Order: sequence, then C-alpha cells, then structure tokens
Amino acid sequence: MKRFLWIIAFICLSGMIACIQSCQKTTGFLDQEIGSSLTIDSVFTDSARTMDDLADLYGALIYGNAFTDPGVQANTSWLSETVDESELRWPGTPQPTVQVIHGLFGNPFYNRLADNWSFYYLRIREANIFIKNVDRSPLSPALKQRTKLEARFFRAYNYFILMEGWGGVPLINDTVYDISDANANTRATWYECVEYVNNELTEIAPQLPLSYSGLDYGRITRGACLALKSRLLLYAASPLYNGGSPATDPTLKALTSYPNYDPARWQQALQAAEDVVNLGIYSLDVDNETKPGYGFYHLFLERRNPGVILSRLQPPNKEIETNRQPPSRGGNFFCYPTQEMVDAFLMKNGLPITDPNSGYDPENPYANREPRFYYSITYNGSTLLSKATNRMEPVWTYKGAPQDGIQPVSSTSATSTGYYVRKMMDDNVVANGPATTNRCAPATFRYAEILLNLAEAANETGNTSLALDQLITIRTRAGIEPGADGRCGVPVQPSKDSARKLIHLERRLELAFENHRFWDLRRWKEGSGIDGQYMHGMQITRKPDGTFTYNRITTRTRYFRDNLYYLPIPTSEVLVSPQLLQNPGW
Repeated sequence: MKRFLWIIAFICLSGMIACIQSCQKTTGFLDQEIGSSLTIDSVFTDSARTMDDLADLYGALIYGNAFTDPGVQANTSWLSETVDESELRWPGTPQPTVQVIHGLFGNPFYNRLADNWSFYYLRIREANIFIKNVDRSPLSPALKQRTKLEARFFRAYNYFILMEGWGGVPLINDTVYDISDANANTRATWYECVEYVNNELTEIAPQLPLSYSGLDYGRITRGACLALKSRLLLYAASPLYNGGSPATDPTLKALTSYPNYDPARWQQALQAAEDVVNLGIYSLDVDNETKPGYGFYHLFLERRNPGVILSRLQPPNKEIETNRQPPSRGGNFFCYPTQEMVDAFLMKNGLPITDPNSGYDPENPYANREPRFYYSITYNGSTLLSKATNRMEPVWTYKGAPQDGIQPVSSTSATSTGYYVRKMMDDNVVANGPATTNRCAPATFRYAEILLNLAEAANETGNTSLALDQLITIRTRAGIEPGADGRCGVPVQPSKDSARKLIHLERRLELAFENHRFWDLRRWKEGSGIDGQYMHGMQITRKPDGTFTYNRITTRTRYFRDNLYYLPIPTSEVLVSPQLLQNPGW
C-alpha cells in the first residue's frame, strides 16, 4: 500500500488534480486554483492554498455508490454492467466489465482495482496531511477546527469505500508515511475497520453544522456524516458481513466479516438511519401535480434539493445526457438497461407485471407503467429532445430503425437490448445541443436511500409495519397510484421474508443506475442468483401497419461466484507486503 502513498505528496504540491479546475467560477469553495511548484510549507502558510488542499478531497467525491477513479468520469456505470441492471456498449475482453461477467480475470481488471486501491489510499494520505498541518495555517481557530472535521469525514469515507470492496483493510490512522518507511502494514479485521469509521463519524457529526448557505453550500454537514454512518452500519448488519464471509480460515473470516452473526447489528443500523431522519431537514420532493412522479425527475436536475444530502459540486453541465443519450442525440450511450431491469419496474398501480391484476399487456409492454420507469428508461417510441426540430421526438429502437435501432451484442453502434438509460436526464437538454442543466454530480447520499436503509433494518428487527411505511412514502413520491387503501400497491401484512423481497425490489427501482445494485447483491449474498444466467433484451419488429411485435432475446451471461464477494488485494501490494492476506477465492 505505501508503495502508492508517497505519490500524494507530489499530487498535493503540484496542482490539486484537475477536478478542482473543472469547478472554477461556479462552485464556491471549489473555485480556486494553485500553482505547480508548491511545498507543504507554502501550502499551509497561505490560507487560500490551505483551503485549496481541502477542496481536492471534495473534488474526489464519487457519483452515487460508484467504485471508480472520479478523475475518469466518462463511464461510471461499469458496476451496473456486471450485474442484471445493464449491458455495456463495449464488447471486447480488454474491458474490465467483460472480464467480470465472464469470470475471465486479466490485467485490465486487476489494473483497475490496483488504481482504485491506490486512489482511495492517496485520498486518506491527503486527509492526514491536511489534519497534521492545518493548525499551522493562517486560518481562524474556528475554521481550522471545522475543516479538520471535514478532512476526517473524507478519511472515513475513503476507508468505507475500501472496506466495501475488500473487507478489512490496513488502518494507517494519522500516520503520514514516507517512501523510505518499511512496509509493515497488515489488514485490520472487519470489526476493527467498522469500529474505526463508526467512531470517527459518531465523534465528528455533532460538531458539524446542519447546513450551509452561500459559497459554503455543499460542504460536509452533520447529515452527511450520519448518512455515511447509516450506509456503513447497514452493510455491517447484512448477511455477507454479519458472520457470512465465505472464508473458511478463521483469520481470513475475521478480516472479511464479523466472526458470528449478531441480530443486534440490525438495531444499530436502524438507529443510524433514524438519526438522519430525526434531523428533520431532509425530505422527499413530492410533486404529483405537475406530472405523476415529477418530484423524482426533478430531484436530479437541481443544485439544491431537500432530498439530496451530499453531492460533488460542479458547474452547469450536460454530463449525464452526453454519457447516456442514444446516437441520434449525439450521446455516448455507454450502457443499456437489461430486460430484467425493465421488467422489474412496477405498473402504475404498484403491482409487478407478473401479478394477474396488474394490467400488464405483453403486446403493449410499456403502457401503464409506474412513473419511475418513464423517467429511467428510454424505450421504443419514447421521446427525447431533438436538436434538429427543437422538440420532443420519438426514439426508435426497433430492428432496422436508423441510428438508434437494436444491434447485436458485438456491435458498438447502438443498443444491444432495445433500451437506453434515461435516468437523471433533463428533458430540455440534448447531448449534441448547447443547453446545460444546473445539476451537481449525482448525489453521493440522498434521502431516499436513508429511508430504504431504515426500511431494511426495521424489517430485520421485526418492525415490518415501520418498514412498509417507508416504501409507501417512496412510492407516493414516485407517483404510483395510491389505490383505495392508499398503500400504492404495498400489501398490508406480508411476512418478514415477503417484506424483505419488497424492500430489495424497491432499492432496485429507486436507486437504479446509481451503482448500488452490485453492492446490494453482494451484501445480501444473492449474487449466485444471476451466476451463469443470460441477461435479455427486447427485439422489436415493426409491421407494415406501424404496430410492433416483441421478442425477448438473450445478450450475455453473468458471473457471480463466491470470489466476487470480495475483490482481490492488488498483487503489487501483496508482493511488497506479504503479510496482507489475500481475499478468499483469489
């Protein structure tokens, strides 16, 4: 690990990474730029440069629950493509995603993980440098104290990402290693890592403000700390980590999960979610008057929204549209929703398409679906803004349709499933047009996730009624019809197991394409359900009379065996630190 850590000294002192520069003039505290020949002394004897150093940590916030170098944001969907959520555009085996779905792990996969490992430890080292040196800066005592807390948050945040990927990892605490230091680090146990991050967040949360305004908007708040704590403790209570590691060696099991299951961990997860709710400053943006589910759509277009807890600030942009829109709109269409994902969306009455009372018509499969479907999926005949006409025009994905029509998996020219991702897009913005939207990056933490965390933990502690209340709240905001009982299709008294399935489904729908699905399947230990299974798309044929026929087709299989529940410690790290025990199956 320390093989990489010294690099951050150069990074800190030679420019603060490009993401800060991309945020200039529009993002308040991220709008500063520093020179290229600085020393630690010159940084921390100047107040502006000290704050620039902290801004580098803010610039590394990740989209949703992604796992990638934020400095390379062209495609943040690769985890979505490894599971049953989407297919990838690029079919070649050099792609890490392709190697994962086929279980043929080679250098592209291992090199990406080595880059991830080093990136997050570099951020931890950068936080430690800031914490160690900020007290000698010209900042006011109050600002020194507050910014030190912010740096501690980022240290905890990056540790969580490492834990999410690898289980227990080396904890370097406040140490700032030099390149000449011996490589003597060992992995801390899962318990030790959870305790460290949890204790840090518990200590710093009450010392941070509830909110910021003006140029300080977007800084770490009490809610951000508690949201990270909620995600941490939900994971810690989940089947994989709560005594469920596939490792058989006791030492390795302790590194990758708690040694034994403890139901009390679900109560801790419940309390952590309730702590966020009880702040009383977050809410779901409910607007079913403008259009059913409009609040869900609107959430992703604003710089400020009561449903967003933390986002990485950036200037007005069309990044989502550029990454996801189809070729006819000039987009890069990096990933395509699978038929499995499309079929998971409910009908407008809240019932699944498999329910005989749902009203689903396989000959008209996109009619009467819930609003989140229409805000998340671009399907045959759905409309997007056209630069040519400056109005909403259909996107045709049927076989033989020009530009956007379905293509074989081996092609990179258009969708291989018959769908494109629409989620988070602005209806008034097109990739090949001049307009932008005022959004920040997709939320790192948002309130709906907290409600889903609460629902999951409540159900596991036996309070199924409380759990279902959260689902009704989320479905109401989604614009699903309330029905005669006002429950939006949520049953009254399901069993605990049935409620668990409902909660898992709701996470899948609400958090689709936000990089949660991969991690959820892991922590639930449900990855085996897609192992060896083909994913599907919809090949649509246009008949002479203008109507369509629908034929379900296969795309690619998925790999998800026990070794994928933890990522491999980079070989380069194990070679220089043999005491870093490798994860099971690698």
